[in-house]
Amino acid sequence: MREKLLKKLAAWHAVYPWRMLAMVLVLTLVSAYSAGHLSVTMRWSDLLPTEDPRTIEFNRIIDEFVSATSLVVVVQGEEKRIKAFADDLAPRISAAYDSRHDIPLFRRVDYKQEVEFLKDHGLLLLKEEDLKDLKAMFMDANLVGLLTNLNDSMEQEYVGKQESISTREKEDQAVMFLDGVENLVTSLQAEVQGDDLSEEDIRTVADKLLWGEPYYLSYDKTTLILNAIPNFTMMDLELVVLGTDAVQEIVDELMLEYPGVTAGLTGFIAIGRDEMYYSEQSLGYTTVIALVAILVLLIASFRMWVAPLLALTNLLVGILWAVGVVAVLVGQLNIMTQMMAVILLGLGIDFSIHLISGFSEWRAAGDSIVEALEKAFLKNGKGVITGAFTTACAFFTLVISSSRGMKEMGLVTGTGLLAILLATFLFLPCLLVLRERRLERKIAKRPSPAAPVSRDISFRFLGNTAAWLGRHYAFTFFTAGLLTVVFVWLGIGITFDHNYLNIEPKGITSVVLQDVILDKFDLSMDYALVLTDDVEQSREIARQYREIGSVAMVEDIAMYLPSPEQQQKRTPHLRAIRDELSSQSLRSQVSPEEVSLVRAEIERLEMNVIEMQDMAFLGGQDKVDSKCQDIVGDPEAADPENLIRSLYRTLGEREHSLLAGFSRFQRAFAPYYRDSVLRMCETQAVRPEDLPLSILDRYSNQNRDQFLVMVFPAGGIWQDAEFLKRFVNDLERVSDRATGMPSVFRALIEVIGKDGRSAVLLTLVIVFFLLWLDFRRPGYALMAMLPLCVGVLWMLGLMKISGMQLTVMNVMGLPMIVGIGIDDGVHIVHRYLEEGKGQLRAIFASTGKAIFLTSLTTMLAFGSLIFSIWRGFGQLGGALFLGVGACFFATVIFLSGIIGFLDRKSAKSPPNEGQS
Repeated sequence: MREKLLKKLAAWHAVYPWRMLAMVLVLTLVSAYSAGHLSVTMRWSDLLPTEDPRTIEFNRIIDEFVSATSLVVVVQGEEKRIKAFADDLAPRISAAYDSRHDIPLFRRVDYKQEVEFLKDHGLLLLKEEDLKDLKAMFMDANLVGLLTNLNDSMEQEYVGKQESISTREKEDQAVMFLDGVENLVTSLQAEVQGDDLSEEDIRTVADKLLWGEPYYLSYDKTTLILNAIPNFTMMDLELVVLGTDAVQEIVDELMLEYPGVTAGLTGFIAIGRDEMYYSEQSLGYTTVIALVAILVLLIASFRMWVAPLLALTNLLVGILWAVGVVAVLVGQLNIMTQMMAVILLGLGIDFSIHLISGFSEWRAAGDSIVEALEKAFLKNGKGVITGAFTTACAFFTLVISSSRGMKEMGLVTGTGLLAILLATFLFLPCLLVLRERRLERKIAKRPSPAAPVSRDISFRFLGNTAAWLGRHYAFTFFTAGLLTVVFVWLGIGITFDHNYLNIEPKGITSVVLQDVILDKFDLSMDYALVLTDDVEQSREIARQYREIGSVAMVEDIAMYLPSPEQQQKRTPHLRAIRDELSSQSLRSQVSPEEVSLVRAEIERLEMNVIEMQDMAFLGGQDKVDSKCQDIVGDPEAADPENLIRSLYRTLGEREHSLLAGFSRFQRAFAPYYRDSVLRMCETQAVRPEDLPLSILDRYSNQNRDQFLVMVFPAGGIWQDAEFLKRFVNDLERVSDRATGMPSVFRALIEVIGKDGRSAVLLTLVIVFFLLWLDFRRPGYALMAMLPLCVGVLWMLGLMKISGMQLTVMNVMGLPMIVGIGIDDGVHIVHRYLEEGKGQLRAIFASTGKAIFLTSLTTMLAFGSLIFSIWRGFGQLGGALFLGVGACFFATVIFLSGIIGFLDRKSAKSPPNEGQS
């Protein structure tokens, strides 16, 4: 049946090539129209099963929470300049406009705390135990009383209490407290020296004591971040690119006005834009590299240039058909499936090579166009069809995967391969026929037509190699077996790389700046997210997470909305502060008697900071230790210079100006400090509607009926696979709604690992039965599959030798190589059955040449991905490159040995037994 169809198709091409071309043109136009509607998504969550709760929750957060996909600007430089830069940058970003929709691109830019809200409710947000220990520092605004109460509060809250800085949240509070102390000491020294600080400078001292640094500033004050909240989501890819490019242009222009300041973009939006841009760029130039390399190889191998051009033309048309079909089936390419063009480029060229090799071989032997095409269809085409269907079926087995990424990869590549197969049998023969007709007309017009010269384009060296391996089959089997044992031993030691950042493009700003934020702010941008249905649920879940060792810090809306019970416990402390502060009078002068008290309290302050420093050093709280060093110096230095000693020395050198300096400071500081504290003593309950929009948007959706808990890991989740596993397990133990990049990526690793194993086993079974059906005997099916199985083992060993690790991307190569690597064995066994016994040299000289070229061109296509900026593409391309090469050599070695053994056995058998 198949032979009849192939004969009719060959005859139809030979007689009606233009009609076939017209049909191909129609199909191509329809496919081009369909391909134009194909879109791309770069979200990792889109690789998980659509019904996976982590996927559902993550996509819901991205869609409903406007601040979940912010564009982050990271500014670095000297503190004053980066603050000025941020003040200039924020309004310019807010003014960026989307003329298409007639709306601003960004809702607002957050780069400061909500100071006005803290001025109204700051003390009510403190925990009761903190209020109890720290309230003394709020009860006197005069300089002597302030210093005395400040020391009392330090001794009550911190000194000798290791647990007071034992968590990340408490450590940050201690750093903020010490930062306020540092500003106070620096300002007192400036006043005593006669620098005459402005009223605004002195008010800043009070503000930092009360609510800390208003800017989103790093611990070392060299880095500042701004969060631009967009009016679009990650789903609107056009606006993602437009918004990112608009802000990048604004940042680049502003940096020219601020020499010494550097700024770049990161966050979900910037990384999403870069992922899309660099993946498209990488696939673009790697495709060109592959096409050029394949064309050069084919021209050199066939010793002609027209046939290779026809093969590539056919391939490009087939890929266009494939993209058109895929647009109908899935509508959208993900991180994995967008490589389909390069994968199909490597696989689809095989079909053209086999048909062109067969057609050229029979034409060179003197056959007519019809005869050569028919023989090519029958002798090479059957192997092409079998190989294509087995490979496509191997890919289709991925559809059983629960992972959407693997499922769509199988569907896309399997369907695409069949589309190219169809193009190869409908389009390529037309081109070959028309080319041969043209050559015949040119020869016919010559005055004395010369006899056609037959060119042997077979690979004799490959035939000779196979013949030698066949004659020495015992040595061949022993050597191949030994190699297999070595590669298996090496492959067992291959490890898995859990760091998803190693998949991203190397060196791009948006990825590099994630490391900068981790280094400067000690916070990972890849934190976990948990959706809750109300504020109380959010409060309870956040409380549970704060008690887990793998969690550094937890943020939720309940931090700004104390419960009625919490407010009831805190209110008495606020009233006590208000009553005490209101009853005190503010003095406009510091008396001579008070100067000695100031000296004593400054000396006491130094001792308290040193106590905190020792405690932080022993407890491993590096940020507190570093801030203490800024104030009292490095204890390991021989004579540590520090702020407090410098102030103390200044006090001794400027006795005559002490009273004037202290008094100037007190007159500016005390009234503002008292008024600020009294304002913060507001006991009115905080309601959700009282919260600033930036806080509401950060922790609740637009309908205000869902609330977000953000959980930050206590360690490097990408650098430590065991910690990643523990962190995710801790997350999911508290709430089954936990999601975010850690949960999504961990789930992806598990799902792809499980699906990959299942797909490989199912693929092997299906391929075996397909080959059994095609060859009619299970022995030949096993014979064709043996090089594939061995090649996969060799592939893992070669990956280990080359220093590669398994990743989420290249683990896809294992089920894929099963589908890809079967082709070589299928074609050799098909030719062996066609030629019969004793033709080993001819089989590998002819069909061996075809599988050599197809393997090499496939390796070139996959190898081009190694040069991709996107490292994930390079990882998959590298694995497939090694896999295809391993399968080819395994085919030559093992099948040469097997066929040689069968030929020897047949030669030794009696004639009647040999014929059977």
